[in-house]
Amino acid sequence: MTGPRDVELARVRFSARGAAAVDGAVRPAVLASWERSQHLGAHPGGRPAPFVGHDAGSSAIAEAGEVLGDFVTANPECGCSVLLVGADGVVRARRDTDPGFGEVLDAVRLAPGYCHAERLVGTTAMSVALHEGRAVELSGPEHVHPELRSLAAAAAPVPHLDGVVVVCSDASAAGMLLPLARTLARDVTGHAQARRRRGLLALHEAFDAAQGEGGAWVVATDGDVVLVGTGARRTPPADQQALGDLAVASVVLDDDRPPRHVDLPSGTCAEVEVREVRRDGEYLGCVLTAGPAVHADAGDDAEARRRQGSHVAPTGRRDFAAALRGPGDGRAPSAARVRANRELLTPHLRARQEVAANLAQGRDQLLVGEPGTGKRTLAVEQFARRHRGRAPVVLDCSTIGDAGRGDPLARVVAARDGAPQLVVLRQLQAVSPVAVRRLDEVLRRVADTPGAVVLVGCLDVESVDPTRPYGLLLRRFHETVRVPALRHRIDELGEIARSVLGSMAAGRSLRLSHQVVRVLEGYPWPGNVSELEDVLRYVVARKPVGVIQPPDLPASCFTSRAPKLSMLETAQCDAIIQALYEARGNRYRAASMLGIARSSLYRKIDAFGISYIA
Repeated sequence: MTGPRDVELARVRFSARGAAAVDGAVRPAVLASWERSQHLGAHPGGRPAPFVGHDAGSSAIAEAGEVLGDFVTANPECGCSVLLVGADGVVRARRDTDPGFGEVLDAVRLAPGYCHAERLVGTTAMSVALHEGRAVELSGPEHVHPELRSLAAAAAPVPHLDGVVVVCSDASAAGMLLPLARTLARDVTGHAQARRRRGLLALHEAFDAAQGEGGAWVVATDGDVVLVGTGARRTPPADQQALGDLAVASVVLDDDRPPRHVDLPSGTCAEVEVREVRRDGEYLGCVLTAGPAVHADAGDDAEARRRQGSHVAPTGRRDFAAALRGPGDGRAPSAARVRANRELLTPHLRARQEVAANLAQGRDQLLVGEPGTGKRTLAVEQFARRHRGRAPVVLDCSTIGDAGRGDPLARVVAARDGAPQLVVLRQLQAVSPVAVRRLDEVLRRVADTPGAVVLVGCLDVESVDPTRPYGLLLRRFHETVRVPALRHRIDELGEIARSVLGSMAAGRSLRLSHQVVRVLEGYPWPGNVSELEDVLRYVVARKPVGVIQPPDLPASCFTSRAPKLSMLETAQCDAIIQALYEARGNRYRAASMLGIARSSLYRKIDAFGISYIA
């Protein structure tokens, strides 16, 4: 039987000579954690746990904290502290029975908001329990971090909260904490399941109420469960999936916009309304009510003929899907035109919705677009919105097979813990013919492993070429999403620049002036978001604080050239010109016809250099 001195000696030998020198002195699970900590770069001397913040307002965390608080209130003499720790190693809640011991935990930063992940502080009971998927107890010298070696801790997983319950005491309590951790984890799990049932019941009630109101197609979802009404089930499968994706994207993106029109894959034009579902102020999901759009005669044709002559054909946008919907005069109603213009002028919003819906449904997808458009960032951000603390596996395909680098395929085939995992394939267009076969075999094995693995491929090209080496992998992707270039996101460019500047300024007081934003909006950005980051990095390095003015920008931002319009830019420009003509130059009315804000219309008029139209 090994004692604390034997474990301490084994840890010293491990630091000096590796796992072979331990010789069975510690449990296999603890030794495996020591090896992972060493591989992840945890300092053997220990670094202080960093403060990363946490979502203290989450109702799930609050309810779990109530369970821990009830235990502490009922057992004030137990002399321990109980904690809720997320899968990312961040302490979410803590309750103390002994204020003095609470001060000890404060000293070692076992407090809400501090991250005790294995890669930072080494082996802990919570990290071993998360990796092993079972309750684990650690004491004293089994911890890598020197400040934690005076503690004994037991952790038990709470699957519904994607975390663990941890019970901490001093080292003298070793061997007594494991049953308590299991009991508390069971209580928290039961509480979480009851909360889940209440949320589903509220969603079902809202779904039934929407069907009772006579909605033709009703879909309700909380992001995980999708309820489809009888009318929606009668639609073609592709339309049914599109309605479900729209509802899921509304939940993930927290999108509760007014009623709008959407085009379904069958060619039907649908009028959609999304309403949120709440209970006691908590957002539970949404109910989507849709039905075939009511088509009215275009009322602007008479005015168009009066201005241009009765012999001139109507100037309204043609509705190419009218023949698919059934008999009619084929003229697009104004509402359908607004819908088409809005989707044409905001392509990035559509891309975000498609990426969010695909990730929520677990569908592998291929992101296509120019280099530097933020495809990987888009996928990672949308995945993080649903699965906090789950780090994605990012694989640079251009390095596969390079003998000078470690084999990146090992990260993909690593053992999964059953939780959702995102695998991002960067530089997919640079994969070699030999490497693509190895990658295809690895991805086949990943698809066979337990756990939900979502695959996202990033192609830095404008069009997909199946004859290239990456064509072998195209069959693995269920959907293709085109991410627009930065020059097509004029409306968002100011917010994007401010967001990038905030991440680079490191808390410094730096602001973008209105004149600088106008300069950035007038630049074509051939390098997309990557070039914008380089420009702002240049500015931050030269201006410590204050308001950024045009002279602070590099000279490249003022290059005067007239870039050739792409097909998308040409279509956007044509739509704006036609709306201005029909509105007789009234920009307020033209913006309403286009379905966008007036400020967005002004920016696009300046960007495209459209002259005054009256």
